[in-house]
Amino acid sequence: MNVNLFLSNNLISDDLFLKDKNVVIIDILRATSSMTIALANGAKEIIPTDTASTAARIAKGRGNSLLCGERDGKIVEGFNLGNSPFEFTEDAIKDKILVWSTTNGSVSIVKAKHAKTAVLASFLNISAVVDYVSKLDGDLYVVCSGKLSDVCIEDVVCAGLLLMKLGKALGRELEGIDDPEQIAIDLCKFYFASSGRVSSKAVEEMLQITEHGKYLSSLGFGHDLEVCSKIDSLPFVPLFRNGVIKLKEVIESEDSAKTKLKKVNLIKDEKDSVKKA
Repeated sequence: MNVNLFLSNNLISDDLFLKDKNVVIIDILRATSSMTIALANGAKEIIPTDTASTAARIAKGRGNSLLCGERDGKIVEGFNLGNSPFEFTEDAIKDKILVWSTTNGSVSIVKAKHAKTAVLASFLNISAVVDYVSKLDGDLYVVCSGKLSDVCIEDVVCAGLLLMKLGKALGRELEGIDDPEQIAIDLCKFYFASSGRVSSKAVEEMLQITEHGKYLSSLGFGHDLEVCSKIDSLPFVPLFRNGVIKLKEVIESEDSAKTKLKKVNLIKDEKDSVKKA
């Protein structure tokens, strides 16, 4: 499998660049972490947007929706929820449509709207994501969201861990390891040693010294770092398809139901044709 890593989402300037590609999107603090938690706690689906105004317009036409997101780490004025994982409890979001706009993460996701497969990854579900993408055909594109076009350590470290685990899952070296990929792998080894065996405590300690981690802590979101550091605490794989994010199991169930319905309709059409004959 050939891998291509982008250290910041501003390197994806054309929405068609990821068309028909297998893509993994990472935004540790906090979009892909909080979105995975929200879906795990029963949110019906998530609609990511790249602007707050677009989110407000979409939510206006959906009665069962909540506006979620932030700008500069703070809840957007007029939104129902921000971007902290603590906000997405089952009581708050179960069966709701979450229309979500963030400074960086949702922008990265929207850039993958034409992808063949688009997966949301974080430390919370990294092993589940690796297991899923290891079975995909074709090259893999990994997009680190970064922060306002800058590189974020936490996203790059997670990408490096993903690449290390993916190589082990495939049982062979990954192809296409150039400078960006090597930087991510080496940075991961710097923080977590070369084994790839990472503790939640080690992740949290790393998050605490990052620029964005310090910034969120200054806003009173220090506990978010602990939640976002829980390695493999969730076995779920969120997929972005047709403009919405749902869990892999939900999408597979919907696809199966559609296939069965097509078969039923086909049989019905055949019977009707026989009767007419």
